[in-house]
Amino acid sequence: MTHQQKQNRLSTQPWRLVWYFFPVQLLILHFKRNHLLLFFWLLLYLYVNNSIGSKYGISYLFLAPEYLGRIDGLSFGILGFSLGGFITAFNIYSYILHANEFPFLATLSKPFLKFCYNNLLIPLFFLILIIVESFQFQVTQELMSNGEALFNEGCFLIGLALFLLMSTLFFGYFNKNIFSLSGKDESYYESLKKTPKVKEATFMKGTPWYKRMSRVRGFKVVTYIYSPISIKLARETSHYDTKLLKEVFAQNHINASIFEIFLIITFFALGIFRDVEWVNIPAGASILLLFTLFLLVFSAFYSWFKGWTLTLLLGGFLLLNFFANYTETFKFRNYAYGIDYTHRANYSWNALNRLCTDKMYYDSSYSHGLVMLENWKKKNEEILDHKPKLILLNISGGGSRASVWAMEVLSHLDSITNGEFYNQTHLITGASGGMIGATYFRELYLQRQRDSSISLTNEKYTQQLGEDLLNPLAFGIASTDLLFRYQKVTDGNYTYTKDRGYSFEQKLIKNLDGTFKEKRIYDYWEDEFYSRVPMMIYSPSVVNDGRRILISPQPISYLTYHCDTNGVNQYNSMENLEFTKLFERNNPFNLKVTSAMRMSATFPYILPMVTLPTDPPIEVMDAGIRDNYGLKTSLDFMRVYKDWIEKNTSGVVVVQIRDKEKYFEVQNPNSGMVLQRIFAPFNSFYSNTTKTHDYNNDQLLEAVPDWFEGSFETVTFFMKQDKGKQISMSWHLTSLDKKVIGEALQEKENINAAERLLKILN
Repeated sequence: MTHQQKQNRLSTQPWRLVWYFFPVQLLILHFKRNHLLLFFWLLLYLYVNNSIGSKYGISYLFLAPEYLGRIDGLSFGILGFSLGGFITAFNIYSYILHANEFPFLATLSKPFLKFCYNNLLIPLFFLILIIVESFQFQVTQELMSNGEALFNEGCFLIGLALFLLMSTLFFGYFNKNIFSLSGKDESYYESLKKTPKVKEATFMKGTPWYKRMSRVRGFKVVTYIYSPISIKLARETSHYDTKLLKEVFAQNHINASIFEIFLIITFFALGIFRDVEWVNIPAGASILLLFTLFLLVFSAFYSWFKGWTLTLLLGGFLLLNFFANYTETFKFRNYAYGIDYTHRANYSWNALNRLCTDKMYYDSSYSHGLVMLENWKKKNEEILDHKPKLILLNISGGGSRASVWAMEVLSHLDSITNGEFYNQTHLITGASGGMIGATYFRELYLQRQRDSSISLTNEKYTQQLGEDLLNPLAFGIASTDLLFRYQKVTDGNYTYTKDRGYSFEQKLIKNLDGTFKEKRIYDYWEDEFYSRVPMMIYSPSVVNDGRRILISPQPISYLTYHCDTNGVNQYNSMENLEFTKLFERNNPFNLKVTSAMRMSATFPYILPMVTLPTDPPIEVMDAGIRDNYGLKTSLDFMRVYKDWIEKNTSGVVVVQIRDKEKYFEVQNPNSGMVLQRIFAPFNSFYSNTTKTHDYNNDQLLEAVPDWFEGSFETVTFFMKQDKGKQISMSWHLTSLDKKVIGEALQEKENINAAERLLKILN
């Protein structure tokens, strides 16, 4: 069929222009074969659309990227640059796997670039979505003006265009077509169409019939995008040598794989400089980086190994898994910084039982605790003319929102009570982000005793706690943490592997003006003992068996002691273990305060689980898994010292600082889509964990009058969050999030709670 005949046919059948348009055929191919690619795009779409991960604020990372503490044109430009990398990886992956389905490409100049022009429907749809969603998010959640949001979107597009331009220049220079490989021009091949015998003799002589019949015909394409401003008809390719066509694609595949290998090496090289602040790109860009890495690795392997790719990758994974199980080199462990890992504590049942039934430990720690209570009493007697209330402070977990909320409440209570509230507080327990906020407030309170110019109500401190902590975590996952960890860090005489856990601690130290840079848990021993600040207990959960590790510089064996004198509980499960006793040969008091906070706030996958030096090894993670509010530890303390408390105080006040109200909306597991119903049991189990804590805590509180004869009251402060507008449980907060947290104390319930607390203390 001549070119003119083809045009006449298209004019009478316009539907062919659409159906056999190259971008449409590529879209059909993706839905038919490229399910891995579609999975990544679907995941990004669901992230940006806030359909998944909304509870953890994943959409924020794409809609308002933060870089060097700012959301601006630079952060958006980096995100756009990263998206350009992912789109390029998407095009390379598609080209390497499927370009041979479209043999006419080999007859075009710069075939890969022409392929990219036509492989635009999926990226274009996502690009429109992210621009629209991001603009709305910046205006409504980050409280920016329309002009600022538009400027950021422009920078995003510039970053995107910059990476695409780089890839265009590379492939434009190295891409080959059939004319450059054969050394013949287009007129030569056109003449072959008119000379069937020549074509037969040239290309089919000596070729077995079954090979001629097996030549790949590919998808039918009538029109394609030739350039951003023109569309052309696809060439006939039946008169071209099939072997030569394949050589064109093979050569271009090699060029693409070289480009991929260069990018992969660049990604890992960035991981070497993860401690350099400007290297920690926005978390959304890191996610795109990770997706890009997956696609590049797979397509690079496919360029060289073709059908063996999946087998080799699977074999490599199994081999890595084998080495990880039998060699130390491939065992990816995270460490608590400051302690000695050369000795291993015995973690057998018998060893733990001896630890938890040692009467000497109990007596010594109990006496020590009594002296601390007497010091607390003496301090308050110098100020008050009546018996003080013993305040036990419980603070919930919940990422950065809990950290900022804890600081807001504590500084407010210190202000309205003229320091009386914190003066009467003896013990602080809790989980995750809440304990980070409480630890920072306690340190500032201690510093104020030495420097009266420090104001605990200074907004600077809440702003510091609200600064981003997620970027170094996401970058660590994308660059090196998932595959290998080769960098080391020293702390005194000890050497540890550097990973995103270390990056988290360093970023936290920086955000808080270096406050905890060299702080060890022992540094608080004297101040806690003499009641200059309240005692604090961190309680991370053991992943292996569900126990709790209680971390404090003070001896607290009275919280772990078990003595069955009446045969009621002969085989105690030894739920609580004292950190300093279990690891007494591991320099436990040298543990960094930042590591103690991190262990208590290790949310699954975001932060790596911390391995402790036991035999067999155990791993710990978020305290919120066992007790998100710290009430259990507080009541255990009350029970141990109830006689002293009843005699020397005017009662106990448990002050709870919750990052959300105690209101449970009933979820219908049979509502929603089929997939939602399938995963309803798992989702319900996971999402109801903290609710289960509330049910258990209610029972514990209701039972207190049965064993405690003194006055006992609870005061609760909570952050009210509107349905559908809840602040994500993340290490990143939006401007609106911070505004909502700052205004939460003005809620009627919190005003009433503050007034009630004042009344109790007076």
